[in-house]
Amino acid sequence: MSGSGGIDRIEHMAISASDGLRTTLGRLSNLSAVVALIAAAIGVATFATGMWMFDGSSGWIVLGGVLCAVPVVAGLVAWVLVKGAAKAAPRLLDDAREFFTSSRSAASGVLIDHDSGVALGMQAKSFGSLRRELLDRRKELPALFAGVRAITSVPGLAAVAVLGSLGVGALGTILLIGGLID
Repeated sequence: MSGSGGIDRIEHMAISASDGLRTTLGRLSNLSAVVALIAAAIGVATFATGMWMFDGSSGWIVLGGVLCAVPVVAGLVAWVLVKGAAKAAPRLLDDAREFFTSSRSAASGVLIDHDSGVALGMQAKSFGSLRRELLDRRKELPALFAGVRAITSVPGLAAVAVLGSLGVGALGTILLIGGLID
């Protein structure tokens, strides 16, 4: 990159990417905490209902414990990933700046004006391809890797937690109705 225009453009891209990741991490942190708490409440209620229905049988303790724990664990893992990324957020701007100026990232999505050599913008077709590149560079860009890993992993974990909670909640409702009828 030559000239101050290229440096200013890289600085602007790094600040923009860093701010976007911080905002997204803040939202994901709130979402994952709420999902984990709701999954825990539903899981505990269903497990207690199953203990009542099955008179504390060891089969329910094992099977019910696993079924009720899966959504809670998914929610907690999502929350831990986001908190780890948020903890690394102060270094995020430096990592983004280094990523945009490195020669390796130039081959994967930086649009360069060949007349002036100035970076015009950065694009990624998916966070998955960005995550794969950052996986190779996770030691040199730990904050950026943690942020992108959280953004790409947390939605799937949240889906497991939400859908699992719905399933566990339905099971708990069926057990409660069965216990009340019995």
